[in-house]
Amino acid sequence: MPESLESRPERYLRFSHRSLVALFIIMLVVGGLCLRMALTPGDTPRWMTSLVALLPTAIAIGVVTLQRTTLRGDRWDSTSPEVQAVLQDEWRRVSMDRAIRVAFFVILIAQIPIGLLVAPLPSLRAAMAMATTTLTLGMATFLALFLFFSRQGQDEQ
Repeated sequence: MPESLESRPERYLRFSHRSLVALFIIMLVVGGLCLRMALTPGDTPRWMTSLVALLPTAIAIGVVTLQRTTLRGDRWDSTSPEVQAVLQDEWRRVSMDRAIRVAFFVILIAQIPIGLLVAPLPSLRAAMAMATTTLTLGMATFLALFLFFSRQGQDEQ
């Protein structure tokens, strides 16, 4: 579809999907860094703490860039009818519900293997590693499945 014929709801939908892909990548990077900090014996290396401190700035720059390229200067206004149409879309809600259900069961099933993997660690590090792994796995599973399920609906149309 030519860029000039693209409608505002389509731009908002594309922005929403690109934002979720960016969130998925950020979630994996931050989760990996936090897991590395939990598993590294001794003090946390200085480069990791400085990297985590710079992460919000990098995320803000990425979000602004994403908004400018996808929305072509428009703002994401949650009260606008176009954004409401994207957020209230029935297929989007069904995809989100399916992704939440599957991610919940993935987290439940993964608790025993994660617990066995972190069992040799000291208790504080084991608890931090298990929490970090659980959160990262849950969010990554949810986001990946939501993007897959919502894309599957677009492919059928």
